[in-house]
Amino acid sequence: MSVTSPTVVAALSFVYPGLGQLAAGSTAARRRGLVFALPATAILVLLLVLASLGTHEVLELLVRPEVLGLLLAVNAIAAVIHVAAIVDAYRTPTAVPAGRGGGSDVAAAPAHRRTFDRVVVLALLAVTLAGHGAIGYLGARGAGALDAIFGPGGAWVIPDPSFGPSPTPTTSPSASPSREPSPTPSAEPSASPSPSPTPPPTPSPTPAPAWAEDGRLDLLLIGSDAGPDRWMLRTDTMIVLSVDVATGRAALFGVPRNLVGVPLPPESAGAFPDGRFPGLLNALYVYAMGHGGSFPGGDARGFRAVTGAVQELVGVRLDGAVVVNLRGFVQLVDALGGLWIDVPARLVDNRYPLEDGSKSVRVVIEAGCQHLGGQLALAYARSRHQDSDYGRMARQQLVLLALRRQVDPIALLPRVPELLTIAEDNLWTTIEVAELPALVDLAARVAADRVATITFVPPRYPSHLTTAEIDAIRSVVRTIFDGPAPTPEPSAAPSPTGPGCGG
Repeated sequence: MSVTSPTVVAALSFVYPGLGQLAAGSTAARRRGLVFALPATAILVLLLVLASLGTHEVLELLVRPEVLGLLLAVNAIAAVIHVAAIVDAYRTPTAVPAGRGGGSDVAAAPAHRRTFDRVVVLALLAVTLAGHGAIGYLGARGAGALDAIFGPGGAWVIPDPSFGPSPTPTTSPSASPSREPSPTPSAEPSASPSPSPTPPPTPSPTPAPAWAEDGRLDLLLIGSDAGPDRWMLRTDTMIVLSVDVATGRAALFGVPRNLVGVPLPPESAGAFPDGRFPGLLNALYVYAMGHGGSFPGGDARGFRAVTGAVQELVGVRLDGAVVVNLRGFVQLVDALGGLWIDVPARLVDNRYPLEDGSKSVRVVIEAGCQHLGGQLALAYARSRHQDSDYGRMARQQLVLLALRRQVDPIALLPRVPELLTIAEDNLWTTIEVAELPALVDLAARVAADRVATITFVPPRYPSHLTTAEIDAIRSVVRTIFDGPAPTPEPSAAPSPTGPGCGG
């Protein structure tokens, strides 16, 4: 039995392109239905394949600009097919039975019926265009965000260090099945009198990122604390994140902002006789920006001075830097719906400055499992009146690990537009976008409850550094992944007050 109502036929092709024509009954209509249904089916199969992948596999694909561009093109094609299928179904001659209105064509229907049908079809077209338009908008926003966040280029790079390449990782290359040994220029040829052809290396689907060559990823995370009461950028938070590529073991090194005597990179070490910055580390950015004659890099000289100094301090080549505006952190946590933090000790700050610099307020955060909104989570990470900068570093590491545990990419899909805006306005990195898929893969192998946290605090590491303390810091960072991974201690049972507490 064929369907004869134009609104029903159009609605069927709205549900699935070509379905209305296939239900219309005539041979010609069914042929056109197949023309619409076949490409729609191919696109549906592609979506089902993507849906069958794991969350991290999907993310690895979506952060590739070429894949994102392909999906945008597919969406545009799907929109054209969808709209054309609805319009064609509505105009299908057999959509009106003979005898109703005097014919077998839509135009032969009564005027009031034609008006109703057109309103329905226009509504279907509007919904279709809105759906595909929303997908296209998100894709375009995602591509724009990638361009804004990743790889600023130019002088915005971490300067070369004074030391050589990072030490060779102690983990055997065979421990990582995804890594192939790469030939080195110094390798000697075989001494065999009958040389045999050397098999070509197994091609890799994507080039290995530069940071994978030494077996570890080292990133500097910078929280900028620019505001109404301070001019230019203040590097309020500096944390070095290190990840062993083969095992996924990770460590967070808190770098105190009040260190004095941090060594400068070779390009600016001549600014002072001993090659060290005599002020507080978090004042280096402002100082470098005001002394362009001693600090190269143009508008990037403050960034280069800070990242280069931290690199000299920790003694490993940094693979990139990620800079976050701490006011954007508030928006991020609120977009996530808050953050569960197992607060180890009660925090009281009677003079906590608000982000806009308008006034100071009293902040109290009780010990135990707490669900904190954006402003309170930032206050917990920033407050320094109760304890010290060293206590604050420990809290900042705790907040980062809580974020790592609680971010669910699938649950965040409805908030994607908001998150993209937050990221564009408050986040940028020197990492190239081509390295993002490899970073997503590595991040998936890092267990948040197994991350080592190290802070360089007194009395072992005084704020006024000597050569001995700098050497000790370098030794800790360079050897953090030596030997077997420590056995994790049993964690307490999860707290019933929230999913983010208790491990």
